[in-house]
Amino acid sequence: MSNDFKADKIAREKPDPIEGVSARWLPVPPLLLTLFLGFGITYLWMQTDSLQFRDGDMRTPHEVRMALASEAGGGSLLELGETVYKRNCQACHQATGLGLGAAFPPLAGSSWVTGPPSRLSAIVLYGVSGEIEVEGTTYRGAMPSFHNQLSDDEIAAVATYIRSSWGNQADPVEPSLVAEMKQQFEREKPWGGQAELDQQDW
Repeated sequence: MSNDFKADKIAREKPDPIEGVSARWLPVPPLLLTLFLGFGITYLWMQTDSLQFRDGDMRTPHEVRMALASEAGGGSLLELGETVYKRNCQACHQATGLGLGAAFPPLAGSSWVTGPPSRLSAIVLYGVSGEIEVEGTTYRGAMPSFHNQLSDDEIAAVATYIRSSWGNQADPVEPSLVAEMKQQFEREKPWGGQAELDQQDW
């Protein structure tokens, strides 16, 4: 074999492969990471309905219940209750809910208000005439009935309002409960003070 033939054969041979990493694949991992992050953020954004958490925010459980009740009533439950209170109750029980003299007991901090909603509804419906003890003090006054003046919704709203005002924290009163009290008692006379109210199974 001639030297020219050997030289030509060597010239036509491919170089030996070099071990290592090709630079053209380096952008792939960051690209995949970006795609995964983008998908995750988009998924969370689409699955989260609201950032306003009801039970996870800074409100008390009572405030949450009252807010839900207002939402269920179209946002007007407490506003209606406040209006009814100012027109029919404030002159006696005062804007502060502290009552007036020895005739009109306080509503603030009163177990008569925060106790059974059925009892409070019945009192607002039919009124009270006679002695009643409120937080250790006996009151001798007369509360008028409102079953002929106010609707079930209005009585439920004002009961809900006083159960959530002046530091009181009790559950809302439903109009259906007011209607139930009307059907159960069907009376025209006011309650005969605490003596008669205590005889009922609230």
